[in-house]
Amino acid sequence: MNLSFLMPLTLENIARAEKLGYDAIEVGAGWATAPTLGEIEANLSQFKDALVESGIGVTSVAIYGNTIGTPIDEAVDHWERAMRVALDLGCGVVSGLTGRDNALTVDDNLPLFAERFGPICERAEDLGVRIALEPWPGSVRGHGPYRWTNMATTPELWTRLIDAVPSPALGMEYDPSHYVWQQIDHLWVISAFADRIHHVHAKDIVIDERKLAWVGVHGAGWWRFVIPGLGELDWEDIFDALAGAGYQGDLAVEHEDNTYLNERWDEGLAIALGTLRPLVRDYSD
Repeated sequence: MNLSFLMPLTLENIARAEKLGYDAIEVGAGWATAPTLGEIEANLSQFKDALVESGIGVTSVAIYGNTIGTPIDEAVDHWERAMRVALDLGCGVVSGLTGRDNALTVDDNLPLFAERFGPICERAEDLGVRIALEPWPGSVRGHGPYRWTNMATTPELWTRLIDAVPSPALGMEYDPSHYVWQQIDHLWVISAFADRIHHVHAKDIVIDERKLAWVGVHGAGWWRFVIPGLGELDWEDIFDALAGAGYQGDLAVEHEDNTYLNERWDEGLAIALGTLRPLVRDYSD
């Protein structure tokens, strides 16, 4: 298991990974409306040379955007470009979002999902790449009121998505923090969808029980994301569950802790590394 962090692919971030002691980067490559993927394609040789020289790998290429809200041909093309970039970088996973049309019901969104992810998964199977859908439901900053921008968020919806597109390439970018605040058993999700977990995000969470009792689950400010090891998750239990499920993939720190921003960013990544490295080492052994 390689331990990475999610950030754009730059020479600075490759050097950051090497300096901090990470194995790899999860490459944030942007959606079809952003130029990031094109910038990576234009500078691919330079990035590959820097990765090889530093001994840093890539665990996933992440294109988080509204796939359902994008015309079919454009969405499929962007996912295929990301797959080819991933392969060029020595990686077999592309992570992203389903997107969602909030003017429609879930039932009406499912055909839109199938129209896009059917051919996306066909391309993935042909190329030997796996698709890992992030379980983030979506929200405005401040955690509410919620603006749903993803469908791959609950066990019920996961089952319906897999029924709609039964390709073995389709899977999950497991993130326990998103299941916790939805009051879903995050360890059970691992066993229930063991063969569908294609990548893992490490992100912790803190729950303010008194605030929750006041505002309710649809209110704002009763939970916040923190660096792994600074929240409520038992990471040893999570690693045990992943091992029990036979997970053979990688893990990326998704740094969304507002305490460790700007000049403290690397400090947050270092804390995450200190929490997770012993568990990764034991897992690999």
